[in-house]
Amino acid sequence: MMSMLRLLSVIVSGLAGLASIYLILQPNGIPHRTPLLLGSVTLLLATTLFNGIASLLSWQTADGSPDAAANARASAVDREVHGEVVKIIAVLGSQVEAANIFTDALNRASAQLPDGLKPEQVRLVISYLMIENENMRKRTSDMQINLEQSQRQIEKLKSNLAAAEAQGLTDPLTGLKNRRGFDITLAAEIAGARTAGKPMSLVITDIDHFKSINDRYGHPTGDEVLKWFAKILSANMKGRDTVARYGGEEFAIILPQTSLENAVTLAGQIRQQIETHLWKKPGAPNTMLKITASFGVAQLNDSEGTSGLINRADAKLYASKSGGRNRVAA
Repeated sequence: MMSMLRLLSVIVSGLAGLASIYLILQPNGIPHRTPLLLGSVTLLLATTLFNGIASLLSWQTADGSPDAAANARASAVDREVHGEVVKIIAVLGSQVEAANIFTDALNRASAQLPDGLKPEQVRLVISYLMIENENMRKRTSDMQINLEQSQRQIEKLKSNLAAAEAQGLTDPLTGLKNRRGFDITLAAEIAGARTAGKPMSLVITDIDHFKSINDRYGHPTGDEVLKWFAKILSANMKGRDTVARYGGEEFAIILPQTSLENAVTLAGQIRQQIETHLWKKPGAPNTMLKITASFGVAQLNDSEGTSGLINRADAKLYASKSGGRNRVAA
């Protein structure tokens, strides 16, 4: 789904560019072959974009993404984009048709200008051309207004697409990246680490006995604990460090340009912060919980990809829990 959104962003940007180019290059005064040719080419490009939208809509319908809410948001934006493409094609099509009509009028007027034409005949031809030119001017003015309106709408759609893509990568409860956002970021950082020849580490952490918190105090309280935990993790990030909600009560921290030793130090600092702060339930300050967390840390090696690094960090998290919880294993 996110690939579809990125392709849609390219298409919408293309539409905005077409509208901008046409408005910039449309000359004032009497249209001639240049706007006619430009309009024809622009219409062809817009039609191609229209077909691309149709294909993307079919693809999106068949998308098996489990994120139904994100799919619904994307579908709504798709329909808006589809509508704007139809409008732009109609506007450009009418402009090409109008330019053809005006060219025919010029040809007819030219045919009526033999040598020795009387002054009154010249005046009739000039009057005819003035009327046709005014008609063309009005059509061009209307087209410009319509294109400017579509351009504004397209810019709005670009913002909506960017928001839809961001929402598709964000965990709605904590505001952190979700698993999809984590996967994309981790793959990019691994590639960057290999290119730069720099170390990179991954930390996976889990709230200890989180199920007991949910069972005793209820899921709303559990959600508040998750948000509190996410804030502590985020407060310890810097530079390109990325924290994500990996799943349930598990969180992951991607640490570019960070050695195993430094990653372990950071995980230890976070563990201590969590251990030494009693969590107080919002609206019920008398409800206080001592919360701890376990951490697994691994540094990227030369031979592994995303799954290998995740599996090693996850194995260290399991070792941390097996060793008594509230500790860091690397």
